[in-house]
Amino acid sequence: MSFALLLCVLFSGEISFARIQSLHDIHALAASHEDFHYPDYYQIKEDPRVAVVDLMNFSHINQTFPLPTVPYNRKVQFGTWINYPGDGACLNTRNKVLLRDSKSTVTYTPDGCAVQSGQWDDPYTGTEFTATRDIQIDHFVPLKNVYMTGGFEWDQPKRCLYANYMGNTFHLLSVSGTQNMIKGDNSPAAYLPPNKNYSCQYLKQWLQVKVIWALRLTPKEIAGIQKEFEDDGCDRAKFKMTAADLTVQRQFMDDNKDLCQRPQK
Repeated sequence: MSFALLLCVLFSGEISFARIQSLHDIHALAASHEDFHYPDYYQIKEDPRVAVVDLMNFSHINQTFPLPTVPYNRKVQFGTWINYPGDGACLNTRNKVLLRDSKSTVTYTPDGCAVQSGQWDDPYTGTEFTATRDIQIDHFVPLKNVYMTGGFEWDQPKRCLYANYMGNTFHLLSVSGTQNMIKGDNSPAAYLPPNKNYSCQYLKQWLQVKVIWALRLTPKEIAGIQKEFEDDGCDRAKFKMTAADLTVQRQFMDDNKDLCQRPQK
């Protein structure tokens, strides 16, 4: 995110200076993160003969990291939140995630098309929020990282599906708006939530998204994940995904590959 864009967001009312807690946070928000120019890369190993995928088992690909010829542009390449067609509701993806994640009954705006309040436990800070103005929906693996690690090879419908994917409960998360802005497009090499009790789960979910969507991992990303895994004493036995669960996710993707092309409410 550029500093100019950050200022636009700040003054638009989405997030106030009072909620940015330090100059360090502002620099983190404005920083340009990973370069993506590498002589090699990694992918999570999948073996069709094995019933469980070890999320910490990586294949080292000794080839130049593939890069897109078209620069990243979030709106052009991934689109915006959509209204899920055919469900009879006017809630877009953001509001569907808010509804799903609230642990109490939500209230709506007068038109019934946006969630206004509820009760959300933010995994990034361990804080509870009750107003949607404090919450952003985080693409767990950020859209720029997705684009640079393989998403540029997808067609537009698949990228739009990724941006609006609700096939599981960890792809999109209701989180602190401030933390989501600080995270930006960072991988675990440069950002982890301040809630240390969530660190191992965060790493696991990152790797789950990577393997579901068959995305590459950079050397910097791998180094950051491995370091944090060791520092936090994560249990490798928990870093598994069954082949059956992986199949379910990919079937959901296939069943909804035209989601963004269906007539919307």
